[in-house]
Amino acid sequence: MRRYVFLLIILASIAGTVLCEAGPKKAAAEAKKRKEAELRQIVETSFPRWDRNHDGILSLEEINALIESPQVRGDEAAAVVILHQRFAPKGEESGFQGLSLIQLMAFADDREAVRSFSKQCNRIQSINHALFLAGDPNLQTFHQGGVGDCYLLSVVGAFVARDPQAMRNMIKLLPDGGYEIHFGSGKVVKVSPVTDAELVMGAKEGSDHGIWLSVLEKAYASIREEKRETQSNKPIDDDDAVAKDLLGGGKASPVISLLTGHKAATTSIARWAKEDSKQAVKQLDNLLGRLMRERKLAAIGTGKDSSKQLPKHIPHGHVFGVIGYDSTRQIVRVFNPWGNDVTPEGTPGLVNGYFTRDGIFEMPVSDFVQIFGRLAYETDELAD
Repeated sequence: MRRYVFLLIILASIAGTVLCEAGPKKAAAEAKKRKEAELRQIVETSFPRWDRNHDGILSLEEINALIESPQVRGDEAAAVVILHQRFAPKGEESGFQGLSLIQLMAFADDREAVRSFSKQCNRIQSINHALFLAGDPNLQTFHQGGVGDCYLLSVVGAFVARDPQAMRNMIKLLPDGGYEIHFGSGKVVKVSPVTDAELVMGAKEGSDHGIWLSVLEKAYASIREEKRETQSNKPIDDDDAVAKDLLGGGKASPVISLLTGHKAATTSIARWAKEDSKQAVKQLDNLLGRLMRERKLAAIGTGKDSSKQLPKHIPHGHVFGVIGYDSTRQIVRVFNPWGNDVTPEGTPGLVNGYFTRDGIFEMPVSDFVQIFGRLAYETDELAD
């Protein structure tokens, strides 16, 4: 009898385990089906409105217009974002001619598209749309997104580390929901309200901080658009490019000048190290000591030569902010705009990388000389 009862207990335990495992799997499968149906429905019902010229084809310009439309919100915005992510890189120069409704419906059935759609829906729902929350801006909630604008965000991070209140004072909310940004250079830029799609395409937003960083990205994209128009002597149509397209790749020096109103200088640390590594450490000790005492902005970049070995978690072709220097210990404090956390596997240093929290890490200036290539920094001279 005891054996029989014991056997029943074991069988019940096994059955319970199977049911517990099946429960979450079944729920996940059902959630996936719901998202598949939701994405298909959004595409099917929205297509007549998305296709502005009613030619039966959704063009890249029409996708861009949807990204920048404040009327496109929530899950619809998530659907538009994944369309942009998938098809904008192809561009019309590659022969991309747009998408018919049949092609869009096939895309909506794609497993990866559904997964990405679900992720973007969750991201949009998590965003707090306030400009600043209490305690903003800070480096603890600062995260670069999928845009290659480290040259911009590294300097913004250094600025926030120096004077967060000055950053708050720089951005003003307008009655129409747009923003007016007063840069240190004296330049004033007005931007329209940041859309749900723009919020998930740029810096990583969430519930624990406001959207001020996305506003800055949109303002800087506007400045780059204006500059590109001046150089090409022809206007860029609103739908030719969205903020993400305008932000990728750049230099830190113009950002330093824009934020501070002072000219930026650059120094080739790589050249110093090549000529005399010991002397380079002394030169850098003097320069960093002066810059941090005078509370000047500074940013540093790694070279793009992938053959050069860098510490783990420090990528090639990336820009970091310099936010402090202890001249007594000769330790540099650096900010990665990724806002990442790193615990080195082994001894911290030139091989295993450095202990990092919220993108902030420290290293000896002797390591700094070996890792980084060019230093951009604020001077006392007024910018043009």
